[in-house]
Amino acid sequence: MKIIKSGLHPLYEQYSNQENRLTHALLHTIGSSELLLSKFLRKLVRVNFPIAGETYEITTQKVPFSHGDTEQKQVESIPDAWIVDKSSKLGIVIEVKDKKNNLRLSQLRRHTNKIRNYKHPYLLVITPDLKKPDKIYEFERKEGKYLKIVWLSWDEIYRWLRKLSISMKSKRSKETFLVASLQEYLERRREVLGFQGIYFPTGFNVLEAKFILNAEMEELEPTVKKMKYKELCERRPAITTFSQESVWDCFGIKEGFTKDLHVTLGINEKSHDISITVPNSAKQAWSRLKKVFSDEVEKDRLFSILESLRNKVPHLFVEFNQRHFIAQKKGMRDGYMEFDIDTLGAPFMKKNSKAKKFPMWWSVIEEAIMNKKRINGQVMFKSKFYFDETKGIEKPKFIKTAENTIEALKPLYDFLKEN
Repeated sequence: MKIIKSGLHPLYEQYSNQENRLTHALLHTIGSSELLLSKFLRKLVRVNFPIAGETYEITTQKVPFSHGDTEQKQVESIPDAWIVDKSSKLGIVIEVKDKKNNLRLSQLRRHTNKIRNYKHPYLLVITPDLKKPDKIYEFERKEGKYLKIVWLSWDEIYRWLRKLSISMKSKRSKETFLVASLQEYLERRREVLGFQGIYFPTGFNVLEAKFILNAEMEELEPTVKKMKYKELCERRPAITTFSQESVWDCFGIKEGFTKDLHVTLGINEKSHDISITVPNSAKQAWSRLKKVFSDEVEKDRLFSILESLRNKVPHLFVEFNQRHFIAQKKGMRDGYMEFDIDTLGAPFMKKNSKAKKFPMWWSVIEEAIMNKKRINGQVMFKSKFYFDETKGIEKPKFIKTAENTIEALKPLYDFLKEN
């Protein structure tokens, strides 16, 4: 295999466009090594015919006169990159996006017109979407019989790089360096990778926490809707920081998350919390809570639901928070109470629980709920995942734990929604 990459911009000449920088970094990495190019074509593009012995030309952001056009005015579109062989067997046109839901079918169609004369024409689309975009499915239905259409997420490429870095022998110093460098760059561009776990290698950082939480929320959004939290269709306008100690966001109703129950996710210095929140303005939910605490049968039902929830999460806390706001924006805490439900003893406390029994907490929360009047108060039923004891929280697979937790909160949500 021979690689010609004279059509690439120099390695240290960067584009001003962030999307083009991604393409530039990927093509320089795979184009600098026969081994990496071969593995990329085989494993990710899924080229399944002989590719050894060919001469491959790699270009980015070039007018493709050598691939069908003879005059510049005839150029319909300029793809982000090409990988073609001199024998006209393999022709890969590449379209790269760094934002979700940003594909245009007309653009893809114009790109593929350039490679129809190749024996094996491929369209490679790389995006940060969490799942295969609907427009790719649509394009496959219309154009799939004429060429091979491959979609990759940046996360998939990142995972491939991680596996490569583990499998490659140390003597391949060049490839090891290239793979590590692209990995690092993608980590810096974490907005294209999606949720990668919750991890602060140099200590909690509120800006980093925002990126992590936003990625998690984006990945969880389809799951929340599938779990029949149908009315929880809106997030907050932005992940606002009220302090340097925590960030939070929620799935709430269209009319505004403060108007009714919502699912809250927060990241602070010690833990990740996933909660059902009863905000101050949720009148129906507060009426429901007061009804529950004035009826022994309903209290028993609540206890049963919380017991079931406790069996599905490592820690379950109840919080009451009283606040006032400056200029209706800046929240100031007037009073705060949070307790581990294990302190109530059986049936909540588990054998491995380190909490000490102190059942009076329940009486205090009951008094606070029953007597809430003319204050801004909210209640949260909070599952808590401590960073130093939650296995796998620093990995992408933690998203499944988050999904399971939101599903486990659903019976409590439904109970509080009853009239």
